[in-house]
Amino acid sequence: VVERSVPLRALDDALLAWEMNGAPLSLAHGGPLRLIFPGYQGVNNIKYIKVLAFTAQESDARIMSHGYRLSPPGSKADPSQTSVQEMSVKSWINSPLASARAGVVQIHGVAFGGRHAVREVEVSLDGGKHWLPARFVGPDLGKFAWRQFVLEARLVPGQYTLVSRAI
Repeated sequence: VVERSVPLRALDDALLAWEMNGAPLSLAHGGPLRLIFPGYQGVNNIKYIKVLAFTAQESDARIMSHGYRLSPPGSKADPSQTSVQEMSVKSWINSPLASARAGVVQIHGVAFGGRHAVREVEVSLDGGKHWLPARFVGPDLGKFAWRQFVLEARLVPGQYTLVSRAI
């Protein structure tokens, strides 16, 4: 038995899934019925739904009180720590990773907005001191989809520390 508690606002986008790609949801994917909270960490997407309850308090199940907590590395989880729930905004650069030739370089990567759509992505060539706007490439598949981005930069010979941030 697995119990997870999520905030009421998670219901805005919640899905009860019994099919995937037009076929019944397989046992391996949580069939016959799976509860999915887009924008939340995977542990909150419960397989094999049998009971769904709406309560005023967070579940006191051990998985909620001592598991899946945001705890400092090397420490044990405890109820005073925040539960793993919403996914955070994130981005990363896919290329170039180690080196590039001087000249015009395409810096590209991906960004994810958690429960919200990514509005913009910026790239820094100097470790975060100065930021340049990147542009999105490819289709916008909605607020829970990864967005590809690219920045065209003219690099002179030297060393760079590339970082990205999503907003």
